[in-house]
Amino acid sequence: MRLHQKQPVLAAGCLLLGACVNSAGPGPVTASAPVAEPVFTEQGILAGATGKEIDFQRAEPGAIAAMSKLMGSAPASTAGACPGLRAARWPDGTTLFFETRPFDPPAFIGWQHGGQSAGRVCAS
Repeated sequence: MRLHQKQPVLAAGCLLLGACVNSAGPGPVTASAPVAEPVFTEQGILAGATGKEIDFQRAEPGAIAAMSKLMGSAPASTAGACPGLRAARWPDGTTLFFETRPFDPPAFIGWQHGGQSAGRVCAS
């Protein structure tokens, strides 16, 4: 069978494949109910009475995922903060700070919540 004879089959296959693809992409991330009340400490953040914690030095992706569950939403922004630090900020002002590292994801090194803070944070 020559190529010109296969073209109708190829075109039909492409149309079928195109119909199976969802061009709308994933839906928006929605807020969920917080799983526990965050307890801010000198060593990091406790997840209420669950016994779990977000310790300083935890990698940024895991720390943000865990904090998002506690807050009931993802951070409003995640970006550079002050030299060498990144910050994830939630709408209520809660901020987690991360120190960039050469070969690993940035590490959680400090937090600000209300008028309190612990660890290394950017100067106000």
